[in-house]
Amino acid sequence: MGMGDYSPGSIWYYAPNNAAPIVFIVLFFISGVVHTWQTIKYKSWRTTILLPWAAALMISGFLLREAGAYDTDNLGYMIASVVLIMSGPPVYALINYLILSRMLYYIPYLAPMHPGRVATTFVALDGVCEVLIGQGAWRMAHPDMTEAQRQLGANLVTASLCLQAALFAAFGLIAAQFQVRASKAGVLSRDLRTVLYVLYVSAIIISIRCMYRLAEYIEGWDGVLYKNEVFFWIFEAVIMFLNTALLNIYHPGKRLPRSNSVFLDRDGITERRGPGWTDDRPWIVTIFDPFDVWGMLTGKDKKTQFWDMSDEELSRLRAEAKANKRGFVAGVLDPLRLWGPRGYIGKHLTKAEH
Repeated sequence: MGMGDYSPGSIWYYAPNNAAPIVFIVLFFISGVVHTWQTIKYKSWRTTILLPWAAALMISGFLLREAGAYDTDNLGYMIASVVLIMSGPPVYALINYLILSRMLYYIPYLAPMHPGRVATTFVALDGVCEVLIGQGAWRMAHPDMTEAQRQLGANLVTASLCLQAALFAAFGLIAAQFQVRASKAGVLSRDLRTVLYVLYVSAIIISIRCMYRLAEYIEGWDGVLYKNEVFFWIFEAVIMFLNTALLNIYHPGKRLPRSNSVFLDRDGITERRGPGWTDDRPWIVTIFDPFDVWGMLTGKDKKTQFWDMSDEELSRLRAEAKANKRGFVAGVLDPLRLWGPRGYIGKHLTKAEH
């Protein structure tokens, strides 16, 4: 029986191939191990720590798909497999956002937007994609759902895929604008150019996968893409393995600084250490105003621009940043940074007391 041939009684429509999942379990496991080893070797925790997690999601999905191949009427295997495999690509996209953020921290004076806002904005919206996929995929896969409920699931997944496409478009524009600026300034090294090209290729790969999934859900359950398993293996499994292999071969941790506080001087050669380009606003504010329009209008944004300061000034700013750094407990108890002498509400109360 070939991939896509109808199998009576199978909730997958066809009898899932039982050899292909094993192949990709092995491939993604090797990739995840290499990702972990390189992350430790290059100490790139902030940018690539999620690579092993993305591989683990794919592995878990393929494991359940393998189990489903031997138990084709087991609904739990199918739903869990679909949700896990659908959750992997958004995590790979999230990793790309973190990598671009690190590049902007490295050359902050050419960044189209605040590096930290790249992370908070794109990561938050990527989280929305994950929620939509999780809510939509299980509704679609559950045969006991009504037609309207399954259609709602398809609509949620479609909305998630459209949002991912929009995020990729914005991501590509920011990266391209940064590359143009860095090239004109003569500070785009070979390593940075390599990382940018890897990001472009990775974004294209994930976009192709998104278009496949979008076409699949637009066609519906009676469509050619849904009923033929071969498309899944090509446009989901193979293409996402190419993406993870690309990030292994050209690991960004090898080519980017380990800390957000390290930045490249305008001469394109000297690396300096600053206080890091911080954003003291609550994270919820950075989501709705990622470019800090209010800060630009009031001139507050310029106060954080440290790259033209002297070494003595940078040393002082680093000391101040260290002294004002919040502890882990404070971050958990007050994630919006509302209280305390530097909090949005607390600082006004402090002024009133004085």
